Amino acid sequence: MTDEQEKPASESISGNLAVCAFISRSLLFKKLAKEDLGIIYENSSLHKYSAGQIIMNEGDQGKEVFLLMSGNIKVETKGKQGVIELAQLSRGAFFGEVSLLTGQPRTATVTAADEVEVISIKNADLEGILRRYPKVRKLMQTIVEGRVRTAIEKTQE
Repeated sequence: MTDEQEKPASESISGNLAVCAFISRSLLFKKLAKEDLGIIYENSSLHKYSAGQIIMNEGDQGKEVFLLMSGNIKVETKGKQGVIELAQLSRGAFFGEVSLLTGQPRTATVTAADEVEVISIKNADLEGILRRYPKVRKLMQTIVEGRVRTAIEKTQE
């Protein structure tokens, strides 16, 4: 996010039972032990974005992964003919994981399509969990591979 963009409203999720329950039921985290879920709860925050607000920019350094709690987002990249829409994601989707897994800059720009709430989880907190839970890493990698195939197809059209 650039400095001139309006910062989203942000709040700690520690003690927010609805947000913690949402995380614990998510595809990625439903098999985690309570202690590991506690790490996520303590070190994550909830951000609110208005329609049209950019959540992350292609090319930025990725320091966090996002879990979409409400609303819809558009995932776009720059192609030879301009901006290409890669996906529209809704509640329960996660994004920003490519930077976590590869250490590379963001591969897409993500914009709120309507009012959105996202849970931001720092990469540093997730790295330890991915080491302890190889199945979570594998699931994340499988989803990334599918997204890469889709991106390749859409950018070659």
